[in-house]
Amino acid sequence: MSQRSRPGSSAPGLTVADVERQLEGRAEVLAAARRSHAELRKVLSGPRWKRALLRRPELVPTLVAEAGAVEEALERVQRRAELEVWPDGTPVLREARELTAGREGLRQLVRRRLNALTVAPEDVPLEEALTRLDALVRQPAVRWALKPGEVLVFENDSWLRSDLAPPFTAWKQERTRRLVLSVGTVFALTLLLSFVVPKSMESWLTGFLVTFALATLGAQLLSAGRLRLTSERLIWAPMFGEPREVRWGAIPPEGFRLEHSLDPRLEGDWRLHGGAVKRAPAVALLVELHRQAPLRGAARAGVRLDSVAVFPAQLGKRKGFCVLGPQGLSFIPEGKGPQALSAVTGRPTALRNFESDQVLDALRWLPEAEFDACVMRMVEATGGAAWARADARYVPGAPVWRRIVIEHGGLTLTGRVQWDQQDATERLLRDWPR
Repeated sequence: MSQRSRPGSSAPGLTVADVERQLEGRAEVLAAARRSHAELRKVLSGPRWKRALLRRPELVPTLVAEAGAVEEALERVQRRAELEVWPDGTPVLREARELTAGREGLRQLVRRRLNALTVAPEDVPLEEALTRLDALVRQPAVRWALKPGEVLVFENDSWLRSDLAPPFTAWKQERTRRLVLSVGTVFALTLLLSFVVPKSMESWLTGFLVTFALATLGAQLLSAGRLRLTSERLIWAPMFGEPREVRWGAIPPEGFRLEHSLDPRLEGDWRLHGGAVKRAPAVALLVELHRQAPLRGAARAGVRLDSVAVFPAQLGKRKGFCVLGPQGLSFIPEGKGPQALSAVTGRPTALRNFESDQVLDALRWLPEAEFDACVMRMVEATGGAAWARADARYVPGAPVWRRIVIEHGGLTLTGRVQWDQQDATERLLRDWPR
C-alpha cells in the first residue's frame, strides 16, 4: 500500500490526499501550528530566553491568535478518526497527536518560565500563560528608586551599605552565623567520621560533605537580597537578578508570612523567598498593615502624625503602652499585638512576635482622627483603658525621659519616653491638669 492509500477500512479507496482535502485546510493549519510551536519552544528553551523572546515580538501574538483554529482542527481530526476508524499511522492523525503532546510540553515549559516571574496556576491554559509571560517580559524594568510622589516607609539594608556605616547589619550577622554553623558542622562531621569509616570511603565522604557545604552556601547567597516598602508597593532586589515589585493591592490576605521567624514568603503575583531578612516580624507587620485599609495609601501624603506620643508604661501592675494625645491617653496592655492588629484591619491574623507599639508607630501615617479611631478599637480589643484629659492629673517632678506619672480615679500610670518622643510629650503635658 502506498503513502497515498486509504487511511481506514470504512472509507474504501480514500487516500491521504482525499483525507486532507476533506479536512478543508485543517491539515495545513496543524502543520503550520507544529512549526510555530516548535519555534517558540526553541526560543523559550535557551539560557537567554527573555532576550530571544524580546527579539521575536510576533511569536506569541501569532500563536495565540491561531489558537482557536488549531483547537478546532484538532477536534475535527480526532472526531473523523474515531468515526472512520483511521489507522494510527495515518499521517494527519499522527501529526495531530504530536501537536497535542507538543502543546502540553510547551505549556509546561511556559509555566516554568512564568513561575520564575510570577505565580502560575498548575492548570493554566497555554495561550493564557503565553500572553501573561509575554506581557511580563515586555514590562519596563522595575525601578529600585522611588517614583515621583512615592514615599519610603521601610528599607531593609541587608546588603553592604554604600555609606560609611558598619557593613554588617543584624541580618548579615544572622546569615553569617548560619553559614559558620553549617561549615563548622561539616568540618566536625568530617573529622569525626575520619576515625570511624574505612580509608576507602574517606575521599567519597569528604567530597559529599564539601558538596553539602557549598550547596548550603549557594542557597544562602541565592536567597539574599534587599527589601523596600513604600507608599505604593513592595520592592525586592535579589542579590542575583532584577528587582521585582508588587503593588499593595495585589497581595492576598495572609499572602506575606514568616517561616521559622526569619524567612519571609510572599505569595501573590510573584513569590518571594527572601531568606533571613533583618527584622522579619516587623516587615511582615508593615506589609499586613499597608496592603489594606485603613493604612493602604495613607503614606502618600508623606507626613507622620507628631501630635501624639507613644511610650512604654505601667498601669497599676499591668505593663503595656501609653498613647498620649491632646485630649487624653489610652493604655494598651503588653502581649496583645495580634489582637491590636486585628482591631485595626478588621481581619484575624496569623502573625506573631510583635507588640502593639509597632502597630501604633505604623498608624502614624494616618490623619489624627483616623489614628484616634484605630487606637480606641485597639483599646477595646485588648482590654485596655482610656482616660480623658479633663478627668486625669499629671504629676510633675522628674523629667519625662526619666519618669511620667498620671493619675485618674485612684489609678496611677507611670512610664518614660525615649529622646525622640521627649519634645512631643513635654508639649502635650503642658496643657494637662496638675
